Amino acid sequence: MTATQQRHQRSWRLMAAMRRTARALRYVNDELARANEAIFRPVGAPPPSAPAGTASSTTSVGGNAEAAATGHNGRAA
Repeated sequence: MTATQQRHQRSWRLMAAMRRTARALRYVNDELARANEAIFRPVGAPPPSAPAGTASSTTSVGGNAEAAATGHNGRAA
């Protein structure tokens, strides 16, 4: 086997390992995002409602004006 073939084989293995690592990290990130959503929005819980006596306008986070002002919508990036 020549040096060029060895270098090519080594680079191919490195790229395959990098792809596997990226795929695993994407999977872990998706799982963490789902877990975060499950923690903060349980399946059986009703959506939060606005307190009595406030305007009926809703924001992207269910009436939390402070969170809406900061641009946080309750979801992972």
